[in-house]
Amino acid sequence: MFWTVLAAVVIALLAEAFLLMLLLPTATRKMIRQILTRPMSDTLAELYVSMRSTPPMDFLYSSLRANSGNVVIRPMGSTRPVHGFDDLALIPAQVARRPALETEPVDLSVTLGRRSHKPLTCSMPLYISGMAYGLAITKTARLALAQASGQSHIPLNSGQGPFLREERQRASHYVLQFGRWTWNREVEILRQADMIEIQVGQGAQPGSAVIATPDEVSADIKAMMHLGRGEAPIIHADLFLHDPQHPSTVAEVVDYLRSVTDGVPIALKMGASDTLEEDLDIALDAGVDTIVIDGTEGATGNAPITLSDHFGIPSLMALSRAVHHLHKTHTRDTVDLLISGGFREPGDFLKAYALGADAVGLGTIAMFALAHYQITQAVPFFPPTDLVFYRSQPKIPLDLERAALGVYHFLESCRKEMEISLRAMGHTAISQLGPDDLCALDPEIAKITDCHYAGTPRHVDRQRERLAKTPLDANKRGRDLILQ
Repeated sequence: MFWTVLAAVVIALLAEAFLLMLLLPTATRKMIRQILTRPMSDTLAELYVSMRSTPPMDFLYSSLRANSGNVVIRPMGSTRPVHGFDDLALIPAQVARRPALETEPVDLSVTLGRRSHKPLTCSMPLYISGMAYGLAITKTARLALAQASGQSHIPLNSGQGPFLREERQRASHYVLQFGRWTWNREVEILRQADMIEIQVGQGAQPGSAVIATPDEVSADIKAMMHLGRGEAPIIHADLFLHDPQHPSTVAEVVDYLRSVTDGVPIALKMGASDTLEEDLDIALDAGVDTIVIDGTEGATGNAPITLSDHFGIPSLMALSRAVHHLHKTHTRDTVDLLISGGFREPGDFLKAYALGADAVGLGTIAMFALAHYQITQAVPFFPPTDLVFYRSQPKIPLDLERAALGVYHFLESCRKEMEISLRAMGHTAISQLGPDDLCALDPEIAKITDCHYAGTPRHVDRQRERLAKTPLDANKRGRDLILQ
């Protein structure tokens, strides 16, 4: 019986193939004739033209808007092309400058919050950006990030979610966000942090309120936020101390946090915009120890597409402008500068550090590392983020230990590649890295970053003279040469 059925199926398939071979040329000629002779709006050519003028993603967004009338939320950062770090190249040491030997140890450590009583010394210039428990990712994902960051001795940012004691225990360097919400304000919680980050905005969602519906967050998370059963978690538009309807200044919040904490660094996080210098001046006047800037590439799980794609400026431009302004105001040696938004690989981390960043924030890429060991359990029927996003109600439970191992391995791989790269540039410490280790591949990027344009010869003698005259500070000062 089996062989009879199999033979019938094979014969049927062969017959269909034969008919297709007979009909395909005729059908093809007819279709081509219609395309070349009939009005474009009546043929498939119109579909091709439509897809050229309206990209598939824009078609998807319009369909989602037309379907519900609701705001379209995209859980990643901006996809629009921007000036990025691919337009910069690191410069190897080969003959004019000799590379470091492969046996020489490399010091990647940096110190954040140098002016504070309790600065953070990190093993490398990286930190895990804020991805909130309950509002963005699951508890298991948060604990895995904490465990991996603790093993690698880099900071973990709490994000906007409720404080998790298990997370604090796993993280070696814990940054607690204090912002435009009513939870995590108990003094006992604030004193758990190694750094407090005042959050006034982020790359994909600058200066905007986020109001979740009451049923989007579970009852246990609401209890941690001190919210009632029918009460919605709200990230308010403006910063406040006591009443969301009466905003507070950055200086007032800084003074309060200093009064209730024991000398830990106070940071301010903002989304990058074209008023960057004015924003920086307010932060500097308030006396913050660290400034965190999130470029427009920065992702979040709650951003309306318009805020994500049409607000802010790219990380490269924001970093370059911020460094220039800190030098101009003579505050570069007292305030640390962190940058996040769109960073994926060690080469870009080093380029950002060379331009002036003291550390680089990792968000989306860390999330994918979380899902690595279980990614084949999710795809193709679910996206990898289904393993970690809280709102997706994960169909596949995330394995905490394997998730933490994935992030730890990713961080250690980045550490090794940064060490190799620094030796290739002739350095044995990241503090030796500066703008003279970069060249721009585009004249416009050269102008933005003040890096040498690779299309013209480099003035070697002048560079050597500047290197000899300029000392380096504890974190880095090679980057200051370009401004002298």
